[in-house]
This record gives sequence, C-alpha cells and structure tokens, in this order.
Amino acid sequence: MRRRFLLSLSMTIITFMSFASERTSFSPDAKGLISLTFPLRENQTPDIIDKGSRLGDIRICCSDGTYDYDLLTSEHNAEYIDHSKGTDQKVCFKWNFINGLILEQSFETIPEALIWKIRIKNTSTEQMTINGLGAHIPIGNINYDIPARYNYNRHESICGHASWIYWSRFDGMGDCLVFMPQGRTSLEFCDRDDWVYIHSLKLVDRVNDTWHLPSSECILEPSSSCEYSFKIFTVTGKEDLEQAILDNGGINFRVTPGMVIPRGREVRFALRSKENLLSAIPQYPGATKVSTFKDADEGFKVVSITFDKLGENNVAIEYGNGKKMFLTFFITEEIKTLIKKRAKFIVTKQQTRDSEKWYDGLYSLYDMKEGEAYTPEYYGCLSEFMVGGSDDPSNSKPVFISEKNVLYPSKEEIESLEYYEKNFVWGKLQRTSEEEPFPYGIYGSDNWFKNRSGKFGGYDSGGEGLSRMWRTFDYVTHIAIYFNLYRIASDNPSMVTYLDADGYLDRAYHTAMAYFEIPYNIYMGKQWAFSGWCDWAYKQGNFHERYILHLIDALEEEGKWEEADRLRCEWEKKVAYMIYEDPWPFGSEMFIDRTAYESSYYIAEYALKHEMVPKDSLWFDKNLRKWYGYSDYPVAFRKRFMDNQLAANLTIRGIHESSYFKCGTAMTGYEKTLEYMTQMGGVALLDYGTRFSHNQPDIIRYGYNSILASWALVNSGDRASDFGYWYPGKQNDGAASWEFQVYQNEHPNIWRSYKHYGRGGWRYDGEIDHGFTGGVHGAGCYLISDPIFGDIAYGGELRENRKYWKISIWDGAGRYIAIPQQNRFEMKLGNNGIKDDTETSISKDLREISFVLERRVESRNQKIEFRNLPYGKYSIYVGNKKTGEFTSDSEVTKIGFPIHRKNTQITIMLSRP
Repeated sequence: MRRRFLLSLSMTIITFMSFASERTSFSPDAKGLISLTFPLRENQTPDIIDKGSRLGDIRICCSDGTYDYDLLTSEHNAEYIDHSKGTDQKVCFKWNFINGLILEQSFETIPEALIWKIRIKNTSTEQMTINGLGAHIPIGNINYDIPARYNYNRHESICGHASWIYWSRFDGMGDCLVFMPQGRTSLEFCDRDDWVYIHSLKLVDRVNDTWHLPSSECILEPSSSCEYSFKIFTVTGKEDLEQAILDNGGINFRVTPGMVIPRGREVRFALRSKENLLSAIPQYPGATKVSTFKDADEGFKVVSITFDKLGENNVAIEYGNGKKMFLTFFITEEIKTLIKKRAKFIVTKQQTRDSEKWYDGLYSLYDMKEGEAYTPEYYGCLSEFMVGGSDDPSNSKPVFISEKNVLYPSKEEIESLEYYEKNFVWGKLQRTSEEEPFPYGIYGSDNWFKNRSGKFGGYDSGGEGLSRMWRTFDYVTHIAIYFNLYRIASDNPSMVTYLDADGYLDRAYHTAMAYFEIPYNIYMGKQWAFSGWCDWAYKQGNFHERYILHLIDALEEEGKWEEADRLRCEWEKKVAYMIYEDPWPFGSEMFIDRTAYESSYYIAEYALKHEMVPKDSLWFDKNLRKWYGYSDYPVAFRKRFMDNQLAANLTIRGIHESSYFKCGTAMTGYEKTLEYMTQMGGVALLDYGTRFSHNQPDIIRYGYNSILASWALVNSGDRASDFGYWYPGKQNDGAASWEFQVYQNEHPNIWRSYKHYGRGGWRYDGEIDHGFTGGVHGAGCYLISDPIFGDIAYGGELRENRKYWKISIWDGAGRYIAIPQQNRFEMKLGNNGIKDDTETSISKDLREISFVLERRVESRNQKIEFRNLPYGKYSIYVGNKKTGEFTSDSEVTKIGFPIHRKNTQITIMLSRP
C-alpha cells in the first residue's frame, strides 16, 4: 500500500539573507537553497541554480514493512536553523516524517565550495528500508535571458561511487562547475528531470525498461542512521578538470579507440585513482577477455579488453574499500558491415516505388517496432514534415547512400539513388534550371507537393507555399548528393543512367549557387520566428558545407575556373562574416545548436589555409542595410576563431564520461544523445587534431570516440543475436535509431509530440543518416604515440618494429591514414581502398609505403593524395613492376597510376631525396 503524506509544521517566519563576497555564498528559503554563487571569473553566470528552482529537494521512498511511502521535502515543512557567522554560511533543515523517520540537511560554504550533507535517522522501534533516495539538481537549464555562450552544458557520469556531474559554458571559456558525491556516497540512477539517486531499488523498472546499473537500498534498524554528502565547487577551466575530479575522490577515465567498438577488437582503458584499483569484472565473463591492471605514465593503470557479445556490456571496477565504478560499452559488428547493411536496408525497405504517387522515389522513415516505413499519406504518430522528403529526417537517407556508394559502389543502390533524383527531386522537390523565378530552388517542409500547389501562398507569401525555398539546410544536403553522384559517375560511368559526371557536377554547382542566392532573396513574413531576408547561408553554420569546398576543387580540376571563382566568392563572404562579425558563430537554427560545429571548423580551416583577397565592398547585408568590407584579414582573428571553434566543440562533447551513450556524443547533458552531430562534429576534431593541434593524442582520442559512437544506433547483428540489440528480428537488420534515449520510462519530445520509448535507441531512424555520412567521411586510421596507451592505431590493429609500422585496418573504409605526430603526414586514396585483412607497412621515416589495394570502382586510374610526404623523387610499384615516378615538393602531392587486377600490392618508395 502506497501513501503520500503532507505534514504541516508551525514555523517562525525567517528573514533569509544573501551574502555578497568573493567567497561561495547562497540564499536559502524555508526548505533549501534558491540561490548559489561562486567567486567566478568575468562574464560568468553569477547564480547557478535555475530560476524558480531549489537545491535541496529530496525524495525518499521507504517502507516500514506494512506501508510504502513516497516523501518529497518540497511538500513538507521543515525546521530551519541558521549557523552562519560572518561570511561563513551554514544552514540546517530538519523534516520530521512519519513513524519517527527524520531527515536532516545542511549546507555549508568554504571559500570555493559548498558542502551538502544529508542524514536520515530512524527513531522508531521498527526497521525502516530506504529503497529510493534522490536529490534534485536544478542547474544548467537554458536561460534565454542571457547570451547563448554564457549558458552551461551539463556533463554527467552516473557510474557508482566515481560519479560526477560538471557544467561548462557553451563557448568553452570560463570556470567549470562540478558536483561530486563524497566519501561512500554513490549515484546509481538518474532521470530527465534533474534527479539523481543514491538508492533506487524501488524506482528502477527491471521488467519493462533497460536501466543498466545495479540498484541498492539501505536498511535502517531502530535508532540508526545513514549519512551522505556532496561537494559543489568550481574549476578554473577544463584543463584542470581531471585533476579536480581526482583530488575530490573521483577516478579519471580514458579509453581508446572508443566505447563503441566492433566485436573482437581490442579496447584499452586507463584509470587513475587515489584509492587502490583492485579488479575489472565484465558483465559477461564467458564472452569477454580482460587483462589485469598495468602501470602506465601519469599515475594511470591500463586494462586491455575485448568483447564477443554484441550490444551493451558493463564492466565493474572494484576499488578502495568496497567501492565500485561502472563502465558501459556497446559492441557492434564490423564498421564496414554496418555501412553496407544500412545502405541496403534504406534502398530495399525505405524507398517508395509507385509512379502513381506524387512522392514516387522518396526515402522515408522506418519504424522498427512496427516493422514498416512511413509515407506522406501514412506517418503514424510522427509529424508530416518528418516523412515528406523536404526536411532533415528523410533527406538524410539519400545523402548517406551517396556517400556509401562513393566508397563501395553498388549498381542496385546507385540505380535507387538516380530513381530518387529523377522521380522525386528534379522538377518536384527541386525546381529545374528552366523554372522561373528561382531556378534550382528547393522546397522545404512539409513537402514539395503541397508547396507547389500554390494553396499555401505564392512567390510573395513571406516564406509560405511557392516561396518556401528559404531553408538553407535543405540545399546543402542536395549539394552533397549531387557532388557524390559526380564522383560515383566519374569512377563508374556504366553504373549511372540518369546523368553523367559532368551533368551531376553542373547540378551540384548550380544548387550551391542557389543555396547562397535564393534564400537571401526571399523575404520572410511575420508568421515565422524571424522576419526579413533569409541570410542563413551567410550567417549560420549549415551541416555538410564541407562539400562546397570539395566542389570548388572539382570545378577547378575540370577546368571550370569561372564557376569555381563565383562559388568561392560566395563562400568567402560567409567565412569573413563568421570570423570578423559574428559574436556567436556556433548557433544555428536554435538558440543553442550543435549543428554548427562541423561547418565552423571548415570555415576556420579554410581561413587558415587560404589567403582571401580583401575587398572594400564584399557584400551587402539587406537586413541591417550595411556593407561588409575589409582592407585586411588579420591572421590573429583567424587563429582565435579556430581556437574558439575547438573550445565550443569540446565543451558540448563527452570526453570524460564512462558510458558509450555519453562519451563522444554532442550535447551530453540532455535526455537524448548519439544524434547526428556526434559523428559530424567528431570529424572536425579529427581534422583539427591531424592538421593543427599540438595535443594530438587527446584530440584524436576525442574525435575517434565521436565517429565510432553513433554506430551503436545501427540495429544490426547475426542470427545468434537475433539481428539487433534494441529491436531484434531479421526484418530490422540494418535499420537504425534516430537518437539514444538516456533515461528509463521516458516520453521524449519528438518535435512537438511526445512518444513513449524508455531507455534505448529510438524506434525511428530520422536524421541519424546525416551522422552516418559523417562517420563514413571521417573513417580512417590514425597512428598516435599516446603518453598513457603507447603507440596505437585508431581504426586499425598495430604491430611495429624499429623501422616499420604494420597496420591491419578495420575502420570501415580503408582509404585514409594519418600520422599527425610525424610531420602531420596524411595519405588518402581518392578511389578504391586498402583490402581488409591485409597488412599495410609504413616506414617510420615515411620513405616507403606498401599496401594491398582492393579495386572497387570501374576506373582503372588509381588516385592518391599525400600531405607532408618527405620531399624527393618517388617510385611507384604495382605488383613487382615499377610503373611510374613522381616528385614530392609541396605540402600536397597528388598522383595517379593505372591498376588492372582486383587486388594489387602497391609500394611507394623514395628513390632520391
């Protein structure tokens, strides 16, 4: 029997005070703290408690053997005692609950911290069982009254005794705020409403949901008590965060290559603690190989582990005197298998093929629970715009198929993609080159069929109906698809039938120009959250913008110099605006939006790698009625932008967390993770780590964790695992989840309507294929000498001797190798790839490179691009035969040579320095 009691206690009216000082200070009300400030640096948010909330609300679920109780301190009056003296603050609260159960709380400030203690007493003559004990932590909700960059992103690692939560500003600057349990206090459960639980046996649903950590309870004998404590403090910058966690009783955690890992591939993780690390115990010992702790530099201890069981795998770390920390990994099939399965699934199960339907050719969303694809005529419990083909959830499918088929061309999949272009896009979703006004314009939500009808407005309707061509994100997706089809057609001319390579390049170019020109010439009406000329192409980060840079290069290579110059001019307007004009270039459609963290990196890279020509009148801002012009582009601004871009990307990303659904992911502190920007922003980190960073081991580790992380959302398996961890059954093998739901019994807001999921991958796929596109693009093998892990190959298995690195690559693509610490060396295969299960040999002086090339495309001309290859003359050997020479005398060296066989040994060797 469950009862909720509301107790009324007489109270004296108390005047609460707030102390203004350079120390930690707070303001209490009758039940807890309503304001908490720390001595923070300039431009920090002074009060860290969310407006209208209270720190100190406690939930106790308990049983006296006869009745069950659910007690909330916010619903009961408390006794209050103020023990403050001078600038030292201390307040205590006491609740007298039923049957002699007493709860006491105290909050005490020390110069740069708050100590929060909780004590529960059983003063009755009966045993009392505490089977649920939670604390509300109302910190870090978005505050729209302050600039976006001053808001805080939440990071959390709920993993037992080594749990922590920290908050960092969205611009990556300023202090971090840290919340840590102290002593033997452990956190084992949390929910989306900012409640964390010390005991959760009563609350965790082990039948209908999937919470992955053990639950506990506390048995209070008569006249006994239990005590818990937390510390809240600030750290000056993220660079000191690891040490602060360590100094306050936590454990530092690092992992390579990631917490999402193909089955049978080695993972190494490192732990550092001030308490004795005893053992690492896998959840499935019969399917896991784990080594003992080995000493490493900087006080870390390293464990090597391989998993054979697909899906979630916990590892319990025993340390100290009976303490535990939990690590959660996710084990997949090989990345190459995931890439191929996903593309095949989309083509065979998610495309409409019906010439009688206006949406003929559309790739729509798939529901794994129901085992069916939705259409604009039947979209189940989703929203119409998600399945209409004009927004990111559905248009992510063709861009992934295009990226996969550059890597692994399939005639069936290319035919499907061309069917989509011919029957759904050209002259439907996208206006043709002959349609006026706005040729090459792309229609946005809900779908092109409605917008073209004219029922919702004409070309002057302020963004509705026929003028609904202003959403820039729709354009970049189709730029990417056309550009990839150009690459596919160039290498596989017999596999394309709709357009040839030149035709697809032309479509890509004109769509890119339309991206800049059409939205900026549509005046938005008052019905939208913004009005005026849509300038998003110039003023916001849009995903997939990196394809514009590839397109410019391709136009030049094809001799289309005028087109390349026109497109470059538009791109440089954006680069200049983002670097020299925008105080917060990392927002996007939303107030806080992770979408821009890929785009802003490529803007930063372009600015540092290219010298732009200053112009007095570069472009005219039609909204602000002003010209932007520059007499110079100071290098210091460009470098600062790159630094700011990195800081902003890292501050939203999981880099210390000990679970796969947090580590690597973007926007870690929210109820959903592993979304598409996890991988896309991770690619930006890998590029930065390779080409610019002086801290390559950490940056590459962060980036590779990110590009691996979202592969956990591919629902894939073998017969023994019933073809999928979250949604089993052969019919779902190759389907995918949109995002990962962190909390159990969850009802996430899927863009305006609530659906029930519980903890795990969403049943729909949605936008995630944009992320998989980034995962394919970022796939590569990165050789790093790490101070903790030693020499490692991300995306490959490494063995070495004094002269050579020997690598078996498993990254899923086999076309890119980077050695950032060796003069920032890179090798990229422009087509084809390194064969699976073969060994690539690279001399440590980079003078000899040998690998087995797998021919995947029709073209017999192999293309390779090197960066920072040592200068000199090189010989090319195909098999045992020398077939050519080339000279490396600049940062970038591009070569080509003929191949004929399916698998061929290729050797590049320096012949004369």
